[in-house]
Amino acid sequence: MIKRLKLIVFCLIVFGCSDGGDSTSNHDNDSSNNSNSPDSPHVPPGFELVVIDDFNSFDRKNWSKGLTHDTNPDIKMIWNKQTGGENLLNDNYAGYLKDSNVYASNGLLYLSNKKESITGTDPARDFDYSTGWINSLQKINFNGTSKDVYIEVRAKFPKGDKVWPAIWIIDDSENRRWPPEIDVWEYFGKFFRTNRKDEMYFRYIYGVWNDKKDDSYVLPNFQATYNSSAQHRIYGFKWTKDDMKWYIDGVLVHTKTKGVEVPETDWPDQPMCMVINNGLMRVVEEGNTAFPNYLILDYFKVYEKN
Repeated sequence: MIKRLKLIVFCLIVFGCSDGGDSTSNHDNDSSNNSNSPDSPHVPPGFELVVIDDFNSFDRKNWSKGLTHDTNPDIKMIWNKQTGGENLLNDNYAGYLKDSNVYASNGLLYLSNKKESITGTDPARDFDYSTGWINSLQKINFNGTSKDVYIEVRAKFPKGDKVWPAIWIIDDSENRRWPPEIDVWEYFGKFFRTNRKDEMYFRYIYGVWNDKKDDSYVLPNFQATYNSSAQHRIYGFKWTKDDMKWYIDGVLVHTKTKGVEVPETDWPDQPMCMVINNGLMRVVEEGNTAFPNYLILDYFKVYEKN
């Protein structure tokens, strides 16, 4: 069940925002999708709004910054013990996590990647970049297998070879483990040490730590198709006991079905929470990446089936 009480939704006015892919600022003319409307045109029938964040401020009732709970450091994500720490999930990432890289402005939440020299403390080494992450550990969680859930985010994704932003879901049960992990929207400017670029991944990771399985679907030419660094898009995800469905602006783009792409015994059935991060891939050169760059969130909503 959602831990938050249902909120009363008021209509507000949304102002301009920065371009998600560049260091310069542009006015967002995408006014056809008003983030503060209480009803989205893409919500499946029979679903009721239970959580909304319009990012008029950084709401600590919904989110903590970084990899840990903001008031209980014992509640934290599982990072790599050899290469990670409180400010780095693992050494696939190049950016050191800083709270100041997460901020709300004019009804938008910015998660920034910056190019700067940092002497890290946990892990203790030098970094050339900083980045912004948030999580909803023990604040917002849900189990789509026990009660159908639909999640919707209106966002801009950054562009550039080195960027690696993601909106994903992890175990939020008392004895949390990894996997499972649902990578709802995981963007690769360039995919590791390959020539593949501009790919959006829809992935479910399951199994156990030492023997994980992975069902991934790749949406190619993401920025080329959706221009998502310059224009907000509505990203929807529905999770039920039978399937997972991904949507962009209300159009179905991928489905995973229990017993087909994912074995029935590995279908997730526990409370899970959100992680939303900008990111930079360590093994990829900057190439055409501009700094600072931003993952920009206009709103976050959770619906449950009545």
